[in-house]
Amino acid sequence: MADVFLSYARPNLKDAKRIAELLRAGGASVWYDENLPAHRPYTDVISEQLDAASAVLVLWTAESAASHWVRSEANRALQTGRLLQLRLDDARLPMPFDQIQCADLRRWKGSRDATGWRMVADSIGALMGEKPPAAALAASRSAYDRRHILAGGGAAALVVAGGVSLWLNRQPAISPEAQLLLQKGMDALQANDVLDPEDEGSTAQAIALLKDATRLAPQSEAAWGALALAYAARRRSAQVAERPGLEARGRAAAQAALRLDPNEPRALAALRIMTPVYHNWLDAEQSARRALSKNPSFPILLFVLSDVLGNVGRWREARELSNRLDRKKFLLPGAERKAIINLWGAGDLQSADEAIKAAVEKWPQQRQVWRTQVAYLLYSGRASEALSILNDVEERPLDVPVALIDAASATAKALTGQISRAEAVAQNHAYLKTNPRAALPVAQACAAMGDATASFEVLQGYYFGRGEWAALAPPAGDQDRQTSPLFQPPMHSLWTDKRFAELVRSIGLTGYWQASGKRPDYLAV
Repeated sequence: MADVFLSYARPNLKDAKRIAELLRAGGASVWYDENLPAHRPYTDVISEQLDAASAVLVLWTAESAASHWVRSEANRALQTGRLLQLRLDDARLPMPFDQIQCADLRRWKGSRDATGWRMVADSIGALMGEKPPAAALAASRSAYDRRHILAGGGAAALVVAGGVSLWLNRQPAISPEAQLLLQKGMDALQANDVLDPEDEGSTAQAIALLKDATRLAPQSEAAWGALALAYAARRRSAQVAERPGLEARGRAAAQAALRLDPNEPRALAALRIMTPVYHNWLDAEQSARRALSKNPSFPILLFVLSDVLGNVGRWREARELSNRLDRKKFLLPGAERKAIINLWGAGDLQSADEAIKAAVEKWPQQRQVWRTQVAYLLYSGRASEALSILNDVEERPLDVPVALIDAASATAKALTGQISRAEAVAQNHAYLKTNPRAALPVAQACAAMGDATASFEVLQGYYFGRGEWAALAPPAGDQDRQTSPLFQPPMHSLWTDKRFAELVRSIGLTGYWQASGKRPDYLAV
């Protein structure tokens, strides 16, 4: 049986042959339907080859996206953790494959040095349970800094779907079984947005796989670090009662990784993610900077520090950190969403426009990308466009609550003069009563519509458990409180209000600014 099963549409046979030749030249065996024997039912042969292959490489084009056969083959590969994807033209990928990372070879001329091809080669090698078998698969690997190639799940991963390069220069050899578990665990972890506390994603699966990987490879710092990161991601979305146990296990896994390598970046990131930023801004910033200094190009550490800076209103510095990441290689919705917010907060609307467009093209129905697009359009002078998106049922993610649609639509209508702002504020309040986790977005909506008092009332409830909205205080208290939304553009109208100065003083941010010697962007203008 072949190492690689090639799934493609018949009109793309020329491309399939070229790719198969490159893979074979590198030592991988490849099967595609040129090899169908005449004496056997083709469905039986395809099924056998598909199930036996180590990796399934899908070539997405307009023709393959419309092919039921290709979709079926891709779906079976996805379910078994062997899916790799590359795109050869501008056609939109079919659901759910449009929410999974895909190597971009649209302008590929067949070079083995191309970034997209190297990503494919790395991933095939990992799924085969060994380093890429020959020079053609590993072409120009020196162009990568292997210390930085594995980003590590959650909010940061350099991937193609189903495949993350697992090999670091210092990584000890581990058994093929352990490597496969590590690979699958990282694939499951990358599907989760570690910076999204509402998204449990596939962290339970990642934890189970990575626990097995550490059992088989107890000397692998990458396995222990990835496990720590999986626990950290799970903890953010877990019920309050479950968090102490998850944190204890995450910290234990991180310490195991750091004993093997004091600079293991996933472990350092996990420890930072499990430590609340609220009321700990100075320590959080200093700790994040120390971790990043040990791994200056590691994506998730860049975003951890940028998240701290966003929470203290320093968007220009946060933008510089996210700009250090090559987002053509680094493909993950949560990371792109954070980069967009950093650009927007820093006032770089042209770059934010471009980033929004690119993110929506990559992940047209990913929930957080969709929400970020709506909010950005609402509050950057394009409310009518936001309303059009809200009304587009076919393009809307399936898991967006109707109440959110109603509240956001009311805000858009108020901002475009179709309904009164008082009516829109009331609609947002109705949404908040049944969705207390929406406190900060509703406070932003009220501020953007000019009702500062309504916004401050919501913020008093969220931060201090006071007044009409006291029930908005997060169940976990300071563990879950955020301050970055206070400094995002929708709140602009509040920044000169005396009540805002009192709010940030009471929270403790004024003391942080004095201690750090840094001022937030809104005060530095």
